[in-house]
Amino acid sequence: MEIAGQWRVRVGRPGGETESELDFAEDGTATLVKGGRGSGTWTATGAGTFSYRITEEMTDPAGTVEINQDAVLNGDAFVSSGITTVRLADGSTIREAHVRITALRRT
Repeated sequence: MEIAGQWRVRVGRPGGETESELDFAEDGTATLVKGGRGSGTWTATGAGTFSYRITEEMTDPAGTVEINQDAVLNGDAFVSSGITTVRLADGSTIREAHVRITALRRT
């Protein structure tokens, strides 16, 4: 299963869709490189499946966006879903939402 590479993603959440880019490295690191800045990890979970966790830093207001996704890889595309949690710098949760991501490989 080849997950490593750059991926163009469409993020579907309540209220609309946005586009972003993710980079999954062979060493298991995951980076949000467009549509925000964040880092985390990815892990293969089975034949054609993987999970990834990325923490994006927010500045206004100060806090984090915790992206937790379970994915199914299909060639040069994947679909993932999971819960994204927005937390303020004091650790309080201000929002949770179910997010669905569709992705196409760039490299």
